[in-house]
Amino acid sequence: MTIARNQLMREVMSNLEEAGFEMSSQCDVRPSCFDLVARRGERLILVKVLSNIDALTKEDAVTLQQVALFFNATGLVIGEKTRRGALEQGAVYRRYGVYTITPPSFHNMTADGQAPREFIQRGGKFVAIDGAKLKSVRISHRMTKEELADCAEVSTRAILAYEKDEMDVSSDVAERLEKVLETDLIIPIDVLGKPIGHRHIDRPRLPKDVPDLEKRVNEFFERLGMKVLWTDRAPFHVAAKEDGPPVITGVGSLKSWTLQKRVEILKSVSKVAESNAVIIVEEGKAEEQVSELPVIRQLELDEIDRPSELKRIIEERSGV
Repeated sequence: MTIARNQLMREVMSNLEEAGFEMSSQCDVRPSCFDLVARRGERLILVKVLSNIDALTKEDAVTLQQVALFFNATGLVIGEKTRRGALEQGAVYRRYGVYTITPPSFHNMTADGQAPREFIQRGGKFVAIDGAKLKSVRISHRMTKEELADCAEVSTRAILAYEKDEMDVSSDVAERLEKVLETDLIIPIDVLGKPIGHRHIDRPRLPKDVPDLEKRVNEFFERLGMKVLWTDRAPFHVAAKEDGPPVITGVGSLKSWTLQKRVEILKSVSKVAESNAVIIVEEGKAEEQVSELPVIRQLELDEIDRPSELKRIIEERSGV
C-alpha cells in the first residue's frame, strides 16, 4: 500500500470512528473489492479506499456491488483524484455504478449530515429531483409541459421524463426549474442509502478452474437450499444465506499462510456484518475452532443435510 493510500485509509477510519461507525480491521488480502466493513445502526457499508479512483477496475466495482447486495449493504469508494485532477468536493461520482466521493465529502455527510446534491458523470453535473413534486407544482401554477419546457430551455419530452423520474437532470436545468416554479425540487443524494445499480447484477458463476474444495463448499450450500455467492475478490471465499445475514467462509488448509491470515479478518468482518463465519478445511483432523471461529472438516459436509444443522454446529464450535 502506498504512503498516500495509507494516509487516506487512516483519514477514512478516523472519519468513521468520529461518526460512530463500528469498523472491521483492514481487509488487506489481495485481491479484495473492499478494504473495510463499517456499520452504524442498520446501515452497513463496504468501503474501498483509493487515492486515484482510476485504479478501480470494472471487475472490482461489479464484485463490490454483488457482495454489497448479498449483504444488504452499500458499496462505496472513497478517493481523492483521477488522472485528470482532483475530485470535486461536495459532489458524488459514479464509477461503474458505484458511488464515489472524497474524504471531506464523506466526513461532511457522516459527521455533519451534509448530504451531497450533485453527481458528476460523463456529460456534466446532474442532480436528482422530485418528479412527482415537479408535476404537482407545475399543475398548481397552471403551466403546461410545453410552457415549462420553454422556460427551462429543454424539450417537452424532457419535462415528461423528469416528472416520471426517467432522466437525469443537469444542475443548470434543475436550478431553472426551481426558479420558475419557486420551489425546492433537488433531492440530496443518500450515498449510504439504497444501493444503485444492484438489481440487474447477477451473482458470479463458479469458474471451471476454481479449487476443488471451494467447488465442493459451493455445492454443499446449494444442496442445503441456500443462496450462494462465490468470489475470489473478498476476504471470504464463499458466502451463503437463507434469510438475514450470510454465513461467510474461509476455505482451504490450515497449514496455508493465506488462510491463516484470513481468519482474523473473517472474524472481524463477521462481527461488524453481524453474520456467522466458519472455516472449512481439507484436513481430516483439525481443531473444532481456530481463533474462536468454528472449523468444519470437508469430510463432515456430507453429514449435514439442513441449514439448521449447520447453524447448530457453528454455535457449538464457536468460541463466543
